[in-house]
This record gives sequence, C-alpha cells and structure tokens, in this order.
Amino acid sequence: MAQRSRSKTSAASRPSRQELQEIAAKRQRNSNLMLIGGGIVLAVIVGLILYANFKSNQPVGEEESLPTLGNTHIPQNSISPIQYNSVPPSSGPHYPGLAPWAVYREPVRYEQLLHNLEDGGVVIYYQCEDNCPELVDQLEAFARPLIAAGRHLVVVRNDPSWTGDVGAITPLHQDMGARIALVAWQRLDKLEEFDEARIRAFFERYEGLDHHAG
Repeated sequence: MAQRSRSKTSAASRPSRQELQEIAAKRQRNSNLMLIGGGIVLAVIVGLILYANFKSNQPVGEEESLPTLGNTHIPQNSISPIQYNSVPPSSGPHYPGLAPWAVYREPVRYEQLLHNLEDGGVVIYYQCEDNCPELVDQLEAFARPLIAAGRHLVVVRNDPSWTGDVGAITPLHQDMGARIALVAWQRLDKLEEFDEARIRAFFERYEGLDHHAG
C-alpha cells in the first residue's frame, strides 16, 4: 500500500508533457529575446561608431579637405622635392624633428611644421603687412593656456618675403591669401578676422590625431 502511494506521489510530482513543452517554449522565448536584445545593442554600437567616423570626416567650419602628399622625411634644412598642394601646406615631405609647441613671432619653415601636423598638432599661421599686433595678442591669448596644458599647438607668422638665410633669394614661405590660416594634417581653413569659436572648433576637432600612417 505504501509503495503504491509513493508511486502515485512520484508520478504526480513529474511535469506533464504539456508542462514540459511550455517550459521549453518559455526558455526558447527567453533565448530569442536575449538574442534580439544583444542584436539591438550591437546595432546601436555599430551605428554610433559609424556616426562618429562620419562626423569626424565632416568639416567644422569652412575648411578644405586636401589629398595627402605623404609623410616622407627629408634632410634637415633641405627644400621639399615636390610642390605642396596648399599654402600653407597640410601634408607632404618634412624634416624628422618637431618644432617646440609654442607661439612664434618669426617664421618657421613649412618643412619643419609639417612634422608637428603629422604628430597630431594644429598650426595657426598669421600674415599681415603691419605685423597685426592686436591679432597676434588675440592668438597668443588663445594659444598660451592650451600650450601650457600640453596641447599640440603652434602659432607662427607666415611671411611671403622671408628667405631665411642671409643672401638667399628664394622665399621659404608663400602668400597664403588670408590673415589667418588654421592647418591640421590634410585640413586647411582660412579667415580674415579672429574668430575664437571657429578656431577652437577646428583645434578641438583635429588636435591629437596622429598621422604617421600616411
């Protein structure tokens, strides 16, 4: 009698076929929901990455996007063997060493500053016949706190008449056709008046992007 009672209890405790099917269906639904959820999360991540890449390639102002001329190193103090595709240049042959991140009141060779661009720097050139002291003061006020904080920024004079060495006749700079030129690797924006918001947007977009791959 006791054995028969235990058998009935054991049979009653086992799930029925219908219950087993319901459990299996529930597990399948949970598994499907997890897969769908994971797929949605993955799609969102991929979408954000694609959007970030797309946004990084969009101009922040009116700058040009220029084809690369490569990043070949040439001997110090030599002249670029090719003609750059912009003034000031944004890529191409350059010297192996960096110019210190600083504000310069005198010109610096394009071939030198291109290495700064390759290293993720931004160079702000200014050009004016009267030396534009007010503009230089504005650019210095913008640049010095960033340079002091270790950011990669150079402010420098562009002078189409500068020949460098005494007795040289070939100018080492060219007329850039504007009072201000913002330059990053393969990027160039020119403006006539100091515009801090536009300058800062350009700097924040392109500073820190390494370009040693070419």
